[in-house]
Amino acid sequence: MSGMQRAVSFGVVAGALAQVASAQFNNNWVGFNQEPARLVAAANLGALDTQEKDYGVGDFDRDGWVDVICVRKEPFSTAGRRVNVLFMNERGTLVDRTAQFATGADVVGDQGFLTPTNDRDVTITDVNLDGWLDVVTATTYGDGLPKAINHPRVYINLGQGPTGNWLGFFYESARIPTLLNAGSPVTPDFCAVSAGDVTGDGYPDLYFVDYGESNDRLLINDGNGFFTDQTSTRLTASMSESVGFGTSGEIRDLNGDGRNDLVKDMPGDVRAFYNNPNNQGFFLIQQNVYGGAGYHVASGDLNRDGRLDLVVSDDGADRYLYNTGNDGLGRVIWGPAMVFDFVTGFDDGFGGEAHVVDFDGDGWNDVAITDVDVDIPNCGSGRLHIYRNPGGVVGSQITLREEAGTSGWRGAVGLMPGDLSSTHDIAVLDIDNDGDLDMVLGRCDSTNVWMNTTSCPAAVAFYCTAKVNSLGCTPEIGFRGEPSVSATSGFEINAHFVRNQKAGVLFYGVNGPANTPFQGGVMCVQGPVRRALTIDSGGAASPADNCSGVYRFDMAAFAAGGLGGTPLPALSVSGTTVNCQFWGRDPGFAPPNNTTLSDALSYTTCP
Repeated sequence: MSGMQRAVSFGVVAGALAQVASAQFNNNWVGFNQEPARLVAAANLGALDTQEKDYGVGDFDRDGWVDVICVRKEPFSTAGRRVNVLFMNERGTLVDRTAQFATGADVVGDQGFLTPTNDRDVTITDVNLDGWLDVVTATTYGDGLPKAINHPRVYINLGQGPTGNWLGFFYESARIPTLLNAGSPVTPDFCAVSAGDVTGDGYPDLYFVDYGESNDRLLINDGNGFFTDQTSTRLTASMSESVGFGTSGEIRDLNGDGRNDLVKDMPGDVRAFYNNPNNQGFFLIQQNVYGGAGYHVASGDLNRDGRLDLVVSDDGADRYLYNTGNDGLGRVIWGPAMVFDFVTGFDDGFGGEAHVVDFDGDGWNDVAITDVDVDIPNCGSGRLHIYRNPGGVVGSQITLREEAGTSGWRGAVGLMPGDLSSTHDIAVLDIDNDGDLDMVLGRCDSTNVWMNTTSCPAAVAFYCTAKVNSLGCTPEIGFRGEPSVSATSGFEINAHFVRNQKAGVLFYGVNGPANTPFQGGVMCVQGPVRRALTIDSGGAASPADNCSGVYRFDMAAFAAGGLGGTPLPALSVSGTTVNCQFWGRDPGFAPPNNTTLSDALSYTTCP
């Protein structure tokens, strides 16, 4: 049954809903600017990518910058396999580094990310709890193909090498068992994967939602990052059934009892399955949560009462449901389904992915819902909806509003309807480390990067050459947050890939850059040079000498006098340009050069 048939079967109700527009919110609640230079890749893998795209984000190399994985398949196809892309965040620019870091595999002839698959979804989790984020993909439509292609794939993060360099991802086929339908060579058609601990042992398990007429699967982690299929013993038959069009699922603690539950969409409803408090990891209570034509479900706290609410993208009108507490059986009592509010226009239906995120940083989660129904080969029928949550009284009902501008609907400052139409999925992350969430839009004909412009600009520039330390690692300076002089905390200067558990300090000055020989390296700050407070780099204790140390120093708190010491008064003056460089102890070098030096950065304070 196609997505269009689904809509007919369950009814498209968007046109029948009366949308009552209340008083318009602040028209400038959040702003974005498109910056194509932030994405560096071959055109067919980036700017002009026409494939169906889904995203996962995480700091894979632990350098303080959030990276992006894009899984790809031919849209509206059951057979069009495509390669995936690893975008590493290189100080605010997403660069395709697939060939360098994601081609290893334990299957002869396999090339990791460069092996064409039908990956439909991706989740980021640390499967073996080694401190490095791994990748799990959900692969659909692979009957008759080798296991490496028609099964979910686990890419293990190899972490740091002996010299401190990141080793990338390695596909390991044995992490996922062979999954077949009972008495059949046919494999499940997974459309979604979620990770979370359902057994209470601390290790993430995997929940796969099936798109075809097979069944969902619950895979349990053995404590080493290898999984076994325990669906039949932990879920009832009705919980695992999939009669078509299961496109999303999550492992979340819905009822707040400290045990993770399951939630997924089904044709005609959204269902929740509750973890047994007396036998954790086994699910006995099933609940039908929503009775529309749900296509995707996502959870998040919308009214800040500490409970997880639900957002459902529907083939008709999208809705959200409040979590109002639990009944005597531990099931959530869901409030009535609420429709989104519009200044102009209405919900155009056929929603795909849903995201619950705080775009404007006001502490109230907003909502974004993509518009492409991947079953219908028509990529111009809708628009990505961005709904603002203006907040209100904690625990009360709130209004999720799609804003409008002088030229009609836009969703946010700088965005027009044509900018967001035909969107498969979005990645929401802080690309430039300024504390604001940016967006990568995977559209039917392109990939676009939109930067959040509502904050104080960091005006950060990197310069100078680091002194490679005695272990062969290159210390790298970075930052996070906004250098606002009105803030008393939250602007961090950091240094990654430094020696573990060694004292370090930040050199800074306000007289510009320098290039002066210093202790076997280069001092990059023009004198007179000041020192911030000495901090231990921390990091892993084993092996004894490694490059896992990270130096973190809050310059905003320091400038405000909250960390002791005597900061320069100029640090608290808007428009001041400050130059910084990390210096640390390195006993691997002979005195007087037994130190390490990062590269340097400059930033300009804002009001």
